[in-house]
Amino acid sequence: MKKPESRSDEAYQQIKLMLLRDQLQPGQKLRYQEIAKGLGMSQTPVMLALVRLENDGLVRSRPNRGYYVPEIDLEEAKELYDIRLMVEVPLLGNTVETISDQQIAELEELLESHAAVREGSYSRERIWRDARFHLALAACSGHRVALNILRRVFDLLYLRYRPPLATTQRIHTTEREHREFFEALTSREPERCMAVMRDHIEHGRQFILESLPSRGEPQEALHLLDE
Repeated sequence: MKKPESRSDEAYQQIKLMLLRDQLQPGQKLRYQEIAKGLGMSQTPVMLALVRLENDGLVRSRPNRGYYVPEIDLEEAKELYDIRLMVEVPLLGNTVETISDQQIAELEELLESHAAVREGSYSRERIWRDARFHLALAACSGHRVALNILRRVFDLLYLRYRPPLATTQRIHTTEREHREFFEALTSREPERCMAVMRDHIEHGRQFILESLPSRGEPQEALHLLDE
């Protein structure tokens, strides 16, 4: 028999996976009874998982209304991209000098995996493959604290963000920036790597901010909470 904490951990990971797969969406009310039934477990580990997810900022609760998935707002998205700029870019100085050929090959595979998603939208699959590349790159620095910070940042960004339809130009721009960065990385040019990454993150920020409501909570979210 699994220990209660292991069941709670399992529920926590499964709910995050449901967010990633769009089985739970921003604005949606979370009915823990239905989630528990779907996961084939009792309600207690699901409730414990929801408390943990609320502490992580991935869900929120309201008195007498239960839990729901908050959609990321404009100011929070700005702050999360500020953190990306402060953490990801400086890490590259050391990474470029110490990265191994094997690590470079693994990063190239992740970029190819991202480019292989040819949908005409920024699906969660596409943006999560992008996050996997950035996290793997950060891991190459050997800086564990920075990596944990970035994992949390990407969770808050991508698990609560509804990807909009993206233009072909936007998709091509992202892939071009990835190629430019990889060329600079394989050439072992730290300054160029940092400049390309800084521009790449700024362009990603601009794309996401333009797709978010300027203020307030989405009306759809309020509607779903009233169901």
